[in-house]
Amino acid sequence: MPEICTLIFDLGKTLIPFSLDPLQARLEGCREAALDMVRRFEAGALAPESFQAGMCELTGLSAAAFAPWWNSIFEPRWLVEPARLRRLMRRYRTGLLSNTNALHYAFLAEQQPLLGEFAFRILSHEVGATKPDARIYAAAEAAANCDPAEILYFDDIPEFVAAARRRGWQAEVFAGPETIAAALSARAAELYRRV
Repeated sequence: MPEICTLIFDLGKTLIPFSLDPLQARLEGCREAALDMVRRFEAGALAPESFQAGMCELTGLSAAAFAPWWNSIFEPRWLVEPARLRRLMRRYRTGLLSNTNALHYAFLAEQQPLLGEFAFRILSHEVGATKPDARIYAAAEAAANCDPAEILYFDDIPEFVAAARRRGWQAEVFAGPETIAAALSARAAELYRRV
């Protein structure tokens, strides 16, 4: 098992908690159309203005009410303590790999300045591809600036972890902060056994 050079984290439900529950009532009767629009927006195929106008038309929301509703999915806390993340950042090149959209990321970046401290951010709407598409992983590999086998990736979605492993990454399903400590400890022990 190669030594880890770069840590990559998913964002939603790995670093920052969210729930789609606050959106559900407004999506009654237009769920499929809204989900299709969200998929295109996350893949960078819709501009923020077009997305907002389309969602307001579908849901009956006013332009002024849209942003509070759209961003209400996030909880104002971290699933991994910021102090722990900063310690990891001092030891490893650390980045983000997220299926997200321009409006959600702009909101989070303003609310959570720590996001600006990551060495790189690979965001689906900027790359034009969402996980598990190979293109978004390739973009992350280029930003990681190391061999894919030297990447350790954490994501709460097993399908996305499996896609990373197929590319030769070391990857773990995130089940809480203890996942990070356990993964790094196991790899350190393996390296120790080989010396």
